Amino acid sequence: MIEYLVSRLIVSGLASAFRRVCWVGDPPDWPADLPVAIYANHHGFYDGHLLWYAVERGLDRSLILWMEEWDRFPLFAPCGAVPFPSDDPARRVATIRRTAARMAQDPRTTLTYFPEGRLHAPEEGLLAFPDGVFARLDRLFPAKLWAPVALHVTWWGDSLPTALLHAGTPHATSSGDERDRLEALWAPLRAARPAHTTLLFEGRRGPNEGRDFRMTRTFFSRYIR
Repeated sequence: MIEYLVSRLIVSGLASAFRRVCWVGDPPDWPADLPVAIYANHHGFYDGHLLWYAVERGLDRSLILWMEEWDRFPLFAPCGAVPFPSDDPARRVATIRRTAARMAQDPRTTLTYFPEGRLHAPEEGLLAFPDGVFARLDRLFPAKLWAPVALHVTWWGDSLPTALLHAGTPHATSSGDERDRLEALWAPLRAARPAHTTLLFEGRRGPNEGRDFRMTRTFFSRYIR
């Protein structure tokens, strides 16, 4: 019951914030017999909500979200959020161990990780990733795929913005160029509207889409000077 209520809260927030949510191209086809560790940029409050919806509702996988500010928003725990505070190494280690155990038990587990470490403005670009973090996580999560996912919010002429998710080619082990991989996915989303998208979620329609006041033209024409 609690999980249902929290999921409804997330969906309602997305519907109010975005006109639509889309995958760029086709949705990713990650293998069902391997856990996936997503690494994504973090430029908007709704990033975690978007990835939860994409993973849980769109791909039918189980989500784990490492959340630095979990103590402020523990209500998201039923939907996969777990503590990952920057000032408490012991709790981070405990979370990593629980994540590894879940990945070993359930191959449809999907970890969401924001390697930039904090929410920040997209005008700052991608922040540096911690040195060696992917190699260390490789040792802790040996059987999984890494998957870069770029997030971008843009305007397509509606009263609400459109959220885009772009999944890159997964890789089995850390290659040391994870930041470059994510940059290569994210940069084109800022440059041009993608030619092909797949609708994941449709949000609230704007007043320009469902209303027509042409019958009042005669009345309002008196105000034209």
